[in-house]
Amino acid sequence: MIEQVILVVGASGIIGRALVQNLADVSDCRVFAASRRPEEGLPGNVVPYAIDLNNWQSADFEPLASVTHMVYTAYVDGPTWEAQRRPNADMFRHAIDFVREACPHLSHVTLLQGTKAYGAHLGPFKTPAKETDPRIPGGYFYDDQFDIMVDHARMSNWTWTVLRPHVVIGPAFRSPLNLITVLGVYCSLLKAQGRPLVFPGPMAAFDALYQATDAGLLARAILWSGRTSEAADEIFNITNGDYFRWRHVWAKIAALFDMEVGGAEQVDLDSTMKDVEPLWSELSATHNLMIDDLSELVSWSFANYVFGTTWDVMSDSTKIRRHGFHEMLDSEKMLLDRLDELRMMRVIPS
Repeated sequence: MIEQVILVVGASGIIGRALVQNLADVSDCRVFAASRRPEEGLPGNVVPYAIDLNNWQSADFEPLASVTHMVYTAYVDGPTWEAQRRPNADMFRHAIDFVREACPHLSHVTLLQGTKAYGAHLGPFKTPAKETDPRIPGGYFYDDQFDIMVDHARMSNWTWTVLRPHVVIGPAFRSPLNLITVLGVYCSLLKAQGRPLVFPGPMAAFDALYQATDAGLLARAILWSGRTSEAADEIFNITNGDYFRWRHVWAKIAALFDMEVGGAEQVDLDSTMKDVEPLWSELSATHNLMIDDLSELVSWSFANYVFGTTWDVMSDSTKIRRHGFHEMLDSEKMLLDRLDELRMMRVIPS
C-alpha cells in the first residue's frame, strides 16, 4: 500500500538527489523527482518530472493528482546575498501556487533552509544557534519563504516542517555549490601538480569549530518529518550532531589522497585556480571521469566562502532529538567516506 506520494522539487541538487536515492528503498512511497532537467536512470519507484517553476502554468498537472507531500530543496544562486532574495522567494511562491493547483491531496510540505537563518554567512553569530533565535536584521529569503508557506498552510489545511542543515555533504552532479566535490577536486588538482595539501584559508578558519550534515542522514530526517505528527508545524536544526575543526581532519584527508599535508595559507581560489581547466580535462580523460567540465563541478567562490569562515558555526540539534529523530554521524569519518565515494563514482580520480 502506498502511504506517501512525494514531490521532490529540486531533485537534481545535493539534497534532492540524496532524498530520491534514499526513497528508492522505501516500499510504501512513490516519488516524483521534479527539476528543469530530470536525471535519467532513476530508481523504480521514482518518476522524473520536468518543470520550470517560472512557467509552471504550462506543466502537466495530471500525473501529480495523487501527491500527498512536497519537499522543497530548490535554490537559485546569486552574486550577493541580497540578490538571491527575490528570485528564491518568487520561485518558492511559484512552487506553492503550483502544488495548490496540481496536488489536491497535499497534506504536508517540508522546506529546506540552513544556518543562514541565524546569520552564519554574515560573520560571528550566537552559538549554538537555536530554532527560537530571532530573525536576523534585514532578513533573508528564508523568512520570505516561511511566511509564504505558513500563509498558504492556513488556507489549505496542510502541515509543514522546516529543516535547517549546514553544509550538506553528499554526491551530486552539476552542483558547483557542493563542498565535498569542491574538496575532492581541490585535492586531486594539487596532487596532480605535486603540491602538498594546503588549507586554502586563514588560520582562524583552520581552527574554528565547524559542522556538517550528511546528505543521507538529512534524507532520512526529511522522510521522518512527513511521517510523524511530532514534526508538524515545527522548525528543526539538523546536523550530524557533532563538530570538528579543519585542523584536526586535514592530515587525514591528505593521507587519503597520499599527499603531504600543509598548513593554512589564505589564497583566493578564484584566482589561483583560474587556469586549471586544461589539467582537469587531462585528469578526466586519463581516469575516465564522469564530468570533464570543471565549471559544472566546482564554484571556487563558494570554496572561498567555506574555507574563509573564521568564526564558529554551531547549531543546537537537541530539539529534533526531543521530537523523535535520533540519528547521528561522526563528521570526520563522513568526510573521508564521501571522498572515497566520489572516487568510486568516477567524479574525481581514484
